[in-house]
Amino acid sequence: MNQLCITLMRKEKELTDNKPARINAKDLAKVENNLINAEQAKFLLKRTPANYIKTRPALGGGTWQYVSGTYVQKVLNLMFGWAWDFEIVNEIIQDGEAIVKGRLTVNTGGQKIIKTQYGNKKIMKKRNTGEALSLGNDLKAAATDSLKKCAAQLGIAQDVYAPDEFTEVEVLSAEQHDYDANVLIKAVKKDIELLSNVSQEIIEKAIESKNLDVLFKLVRNIRLKKGEQDG
Repeated sequence: MNQLCITLMRKEKELTDNKPARINAKDLAKVENNLINAEQAKFLLKRTPANYIKTRPALGGGTWQYVSGTYVQKVLNLMFGWAWDFEIVNEIIQDGEAIVKGRLTVNTGGQKIIKTQYGNKKIMKKRNTGEALSLGNDLKAAATDSLKKCAAQLGIAQDVYAPDEFTEVEVLSAEQHDYDANVLIKAVKKDIELLSNVSQEIIEKAIESKNLDVLFKLVRNIRLKKGEQDG
């Protein structure tokens, strides 16, 4: 089986199996000196492993999915090499809730990224007296909720907390991206005359930028044209 067939089969399987989109590491950001490198981005752009996703009853019925504070700390450690800090900015007890304002600071690329969010926890009370069962535990839970919300602003567990807005992306190494692109470019140039229905500008831009998605569509167009001719 030639390399073009292998590349096409990989791309077709990606589409039919609803696999994540595949992008080159250099396309992760449109800014120079991006603070997040390709390896860090892999944590942010992929789905949370199913064994780390937990479920609990939701207020008003139904269930909520969530990840533990331990999981979030693990990801922060792996992403930033333990070079992060979380501090409590403010805490209040109001209307039966412990409310905490927390600030997450991560160090990466020689700079700091800071995220601030609120967390809350309903105060657990003793049945017979109505006194707080353990205000300290409630405050700790609110602090953990705040940490998770700060981390979510970085993209950690975004598929859990904002599933409708999450798109999974697989970050290809530059070598794999260029290899796949070069295979497709070779096929396009070989039978470019069969792309008479496609503007030359689109073809040139796809080749110049090595856009895998557009190149794949061009090659599939060529294969369909060949099928019509053979038929």
